[in-house]
Amino acid sequence: MIEKIYDNLILYPKATSQLAKTVLSPVTHVRNFISAGAFATANGIIPSPSAMREAYSALQVGLPGARQSNELYRRLLELGVVNKNVTLGDLNNLLKDISFGETVNTNKVLSLLLRPLSKIKKVSEDLYTAEDDFWKITSWAMEKQRLGNAYAKAGITRTAKELEEEAASIIRNNIPNYDYVGDFIKGLRKLPFGNFVSFPSEILRTSTNIIKRAVDEITMQVKNDKGELVKPLAGIGYQRLIGMATTAVAVPTAVAEAAKVLYDITEEELEALRRYVPEWSKNSTLIPIRDKETGELKYIDFSHANAYDVLYRPVQTVLNAVASGRNDKDGIMDDFMKGLITASSELGKPFVEEAIWTEAIG
Repeated sequence: MIEKIYDNLILYPKATSQLAKTVLSPVTHVRNFISAGAFATANGIIPSPSAMREAYSALQVGLPGARQSNELYRRLLELGVVNKNVTLGDLNNLLKDISFGETVNTNKVLSLLLRPLSKIKKVSEDLYTAEDDFWKITSWAMEKQRLGNAYAKAGITRTAKELEEEAASIIRNNIPNYDYVGDFIKGLRKLPFGNFVSFPSEILRTSTNIIKRAVDEITMQVKNDKGELVKPLAGIGYQRLIGMATTAVAVPTAVAEAAKVLYDITEEELEALRRYVPEWSKNSTLIPIRDKETGELKYIDFSHANAYDVLYRPVQTVLNAVASGRNDKDGIMDDFMKGLITASSELGKPFVEEAIWTEAIG
């Protein structure tokens, strides 16, 4: 009885609000596609047109030109590369927890009324998965290609199957994958607070793996077919490190600085703007915009489209704390320590903040 009340009053509203904010939101679809693209660049990948065409043809979605390479998609399913969207995994499991839709199906009238909505939900979920799969397949194809080229150049023989499996391992470990989310983190979806907690946990896991993989590639020494000691993957390792630094830090900073120059906005004006933005944007990467007619300052919260904001935001938080501190050494250090504490709380917010629906009620 208590479980039923909890499901109806807590989990059901949480699931429906998250459904509306994700797969049923066009804006979120755009954000999902951009974020998934960032995972490729964070691994130092510059996608080729051929890899992107191959990825698109393998997508299992009702779009012209898709579903052409079904055999490739099945192979990638076996390798654990595709159909592993983290946010959608959280949502679908939450919907299963509350048997979403099953109660409605017992009422024939309601079932007929909501059937069109069910179809929209299915199409939206397929698109959401495809947006993620497109970049994973593209990244897999590019990883396989550059691994093959690197090994061949170093005089090391690798079979096509070995290259496929190594590339798949990189994708599983370096790009968010719901299969790798721990049971404890998955279980948090049943709490009345927290929103899509699996995603930030996967960003932390995969970001660490990207750096580790890059270092391993740079330092790895093996003997080639001639018995010579070589470092076959060092070039890829450097590309991966540069890609991670560029995607997580350089791009947000560069976009913000470019906007300041374009709209002739001073650092003082940006700091003044930051003081008046909503609390949830205080430590975001803000892209300032000046209205040409009125001169009024506006902004775009770049953090909402940045998959690696969970890493960059703590750094930005510390910078903000130091920038607004006193001039004396002790004062600056005090503010620096406060900034570290604030940064830590920023990193943990997705795990403890109000769920979308309870926040809306408040």
